Amino acid sequence: MENKEIMKQIMNLHKAALDNSFSAMVMFHDQAEKLLKTFIDKTPGMGDEGKKVMNQWFEVYKKGRDDFKKAMDEGHAKIEAFLDSDPKDMFKDQNEKMFNMFLNQSNWMLPDFKKAAEDLGDMYKKGYDEFKKYADDNVRHMKDFFSAAEKRKK
Repeated sequence: MENKEIMKQIMNLHKAALDNSFSAMVMFHDQAEKLLKTFIDKTPGMGDEGKKVMNQWFEVYKKGRDDFKKAMDEGHAKIEAFLDSDPKDMFKDQNEKMFNMFLNQSNWMLPDFKKAAEDLGDMYKKGYDEFKKYADDNVRHMKDFFSAAEKRKK
């Protein structure tokens, strides 16, 4: 099994455990809130101002709880996107962003230098695409090579 698949399974397990724990926490909070509201309603000395403060406290807690859940879900989505991405493409995209940022500062560049930099960028893209195609076509042979080597050891 590939490392990416193992990491995906670990992250899915982590997400499921977090979701289950969060659901249990929500259930306990809702029960505690019901209990406190009943207590507040039955307490004769509790005025409207006290009830208002308690309700605000409940709302602030719910908002914090929901914000925490949203942040955790966003984090898991980012990790899944990272695991689903191809490192070669990420490297290429990052280099392309940096190079384009450099080219966008063209007001200080000489026209010949800018043209040479653009040609260099085009050559890089072409070379990257050719290398990626070559690597994708030949990666199967490497896997076969390693499995054959393991068989020979036995």
